[in-house]
Amino acid sequence: MNKMRPHVLITAGNTREKIDCVRWWSNIFTGQTGLDIALAVSTLADVTLLTSNAEHLRALEATKADNGITSAYFESHTDLMKLIAAQLAEKPFDAVFMTAAVSDYTPDGAYSIILRKKADEPNREVWVVEKAQKLKISSAHESLAVAGKPTVKIIDQFRDVWKYKGLLFKFKLEVGLNEDELIAVAQASRKHSVADVIVANTLEMVHGPEPSALIIDEHRTQRVPRGQLARALSNELARRLSITP
Repeated sequence: MNKMRPHVLITAGNTREKIDCVRWWSNIFTGQTGLDIALAVSTLADVTLLTSNAEHLRALEATKADNGITSAYFESHTDLMKLIAAQLAEKPFDAVFMTAAVSDYTPDGAYSIILRKKADEPNREVWVVEKAQKLKISSAHESLAVAGKPTVKIIDQFRDVWKYKGLLFKFKLEVGLNEDELIAVAQASRKHSVADVIVANTLEMVHGPEPSALIIDEHRTQRVPRGQLARALSNELARRLSITP
């Protein structure tokens, strides 16, 4: 492997937070975007892909001699944090693509709802609950609630905690925003995380008749069809690192 090639870290897939021994708290995303980017970027750089998609992991391992991608598996938010910290401590990465769909909350106990009634204030309710947490929560409860506590924003650890100095590509999904609103939210998010580039879309853009995403940096916004996103980001990486594709 050519040591002069840049090193790129890519995270992909969803995190899954345990409610009990057989149930997860997760989201709908599969890691396909991260895999597509890893395959596109592997022609330019040595890629480490951290993914929660076991099928993708097996496929990459079977073709490792051809794609040269190093891969590792995670399930939870904690798993992913530890993997990233270990990777950053092991080698200097030139770029990070944080495509993983990380859970904003992790379960903090399951409760059987005994009483539920409206409060005097609008949009408020008063609940009486009892603990229902078990290794496997019973299905006999008439009504069940799972409390959640916020997880650490992994994307914000790169600059603040891990002191990462390379290129940082952030990914953001919103729901129900028009394009101008999405751009404004994405730019604010990019600046907050000190990311160089943010890839933003809405759920409507993902599932619409012409799936697409916006690639946004400090100076420009470009709309890219979903099928061309990985190649566009590979080209963006090449441009920023002065690599000839």
